[in-house]
Amino acid sequence: MFDAIIGIKFGYVLCGIIWAVAMGFAFGNYACSLVHRLPRGRLILDKKPYCGNCGTMLQVRDLFPVISALMLRHRCRYCGEPFPVSHTWTEVLVGLLFVLAFLEHGFTEQFLLIIIIGTFLITLAAIEANERMVMGRIVLCIAVFGALNRVLWDGTIYHFFNGGLFALLLGAAIWHKKIKPSGHIFTLPKVVDLMTIGGVCVGEQGLVLFFPLFAIFYAADWLIRKITRSKNPPLMTVAFGLAVILPVLWPKLMLMVVQ
Repeated sequence: MFDAIIGIKFGYVLCGIIWAVAMGFAFGNYACSLVHRLPRGRLILDKKPYCGNCGTMLQVRDLFPVISALMLRHRCRYCGEPFPVSHTWTEVLVGLLFVLAFLEHGFTEQFLLIIIIGTFLITLAAIEANERMVMGRIVLCIAVFGALNRVLWDGTIYHFFNGGLFALLLGAAIWHKKIKPSGHIFTLPKVVDLMTIGGVCVGEQGLVLFFPLFAIFYAADWLIRKITRSKNPPLMTVAFGLAVILPVLWPKLMLMVVQ
């Protein structure tokens, strides 16, 4: 783990971590806009940052990632209405993602693709947590950048193509009763869509790790909600995101499983 910092002076590593945290929080703050706007059909840049409750334009002091939310206790400065705590968690998780990607890959092309994939995964999970929906547009973005990452890592298109195909066939076989025909097109369950995209991101070899991780994290979420007596169902995109990002962030995990 953290191969990129081996042999590098501590001062340089510390500067890299600080820069990664700053960039991660900034990206996380932007991801919060996606979490609020996309489910409501709004354009990403159609309006300056505003309160989702009263519509008041936010000032610079309201937009500091993590810090502003904690100081305001997750309430709007202008109307006093609370906003989702998931916004703060989104910023924190994206910041953590940037740091881990830097420690493992440095500021390389791999780093760039991984932070994009991870940010979309976190955004996807936050939207499901707040709105109880899985956004197809974000899933498509994850597929595109996941495929690019696999080509960069593997040097061929076959691994991501085969990974997506095998995952699709397995998912369709398991949930074949939920596949609904619509004219000449078949509508797949969301879980099959996610399995297919997961296969694209991890490649055919990574499926050996992806499927168990997906099942384990989903079961863990279900068990926690059962113990806490939560009425909300498990978040499928959280299990999916973790099952994707772990093999993508640390490719050696896949090599260890295959060997």
